[in-house]
Amino acid sequence: MKERKPIRLVAFDLDGTTLHGHAELSARNRLAMERAHAENILLVPATGRVKNFIPPCIAQLPFVRYAITSNGGAVWDLRADKLVCGNRIPTETALAVQRIFDDYPLYVEYYVNGRGVTRRGDPDKAKTVYGLPEKLFYFLTKEYTFVDSLSGYLRETGAEPEKINMMFIPEHVRDEVLRRLREIDGIEITYSNVDNIEINRKGCDKGSALHALCGALGLDPAATMAVGDNGNDIGMLRAAGFAAVVGNGIEAAKALADAVVAPCVEDGFAEAVERFALGAGEKEI
Repeated sequence: MKERKPIRLVAFDLDGTTLHGHAELSARNRLAMERAHAENILLVPATGRVKNFIPPCIAQLPFVRYAITSNGGAVWDLRADKLVCGNRIPTETALAVQRIFDDYPLYVEYYVNGRGVTRRGDPDKAKTVYGLPEKLFYFLTKEYTFVDSLSGYLRETGAEPEKINMMFIPEHVRDEVLRRLREIDGIEITYSNVDNIEINRKGCDKGSALHALCGALGLDPAATMAVGDNGNDIGMLRAAGFAAVVGNGIEAAKALADAVVAPCVEDGFAEAVERFALGAGEKEI
């Protein structure tokens, strides 16, 4: 048995961990958040999504103030609409990445200043030319800034992306694209499903962002709990004082878990909060 510090902050992944579907918060999960808030525990969504695509069921909760977005590329104060801290990809590095993508018919998004940026017409092409599976169409509904050329946009604006996102990489080019990306210095490659690629600055992940937020708030990272399910959650599972993984999580995430709870669809997030964060929960494991 080991002693644990009382939990003062819960960082939670959204898709596959807390949300039912893509934009629904169950009654039990919301109640667990409300109970945690009543015990002065901060609730912090930690997502690969860009800020303006956090669903209202989370972003509009009165007790959710801070959000880790873009896999840690940007931490926002949602109430003030203010960046707390960021770890963005330098423009020249992003251009090196884009030069690779320009060689393939791929759907590419950049997350910049809390908003998605993509090529004009590409969300429609994603459903046909780029082969995006129908189950991912929801992720094309975010509000975008549209540009004619992503390379041109980077050169002209000097934008430093929070994250570069490819929701779907066809299998026949996936290994080649990954091989070429791994030759670029200064980037971190993660995945939130078997078909996508998510790129951040080297050393940037949800865990580094969690530590940065704790520093800004004067909190001990040992007094945090992370709840996740997938590859892009591994950094924060390692960084948190306590790591909970939902039952549908990947084996690499479960290997880091202090506790494996029920699957997302059975409100595993609520179980984690009830058992390991609330005052009436378990004090030792």
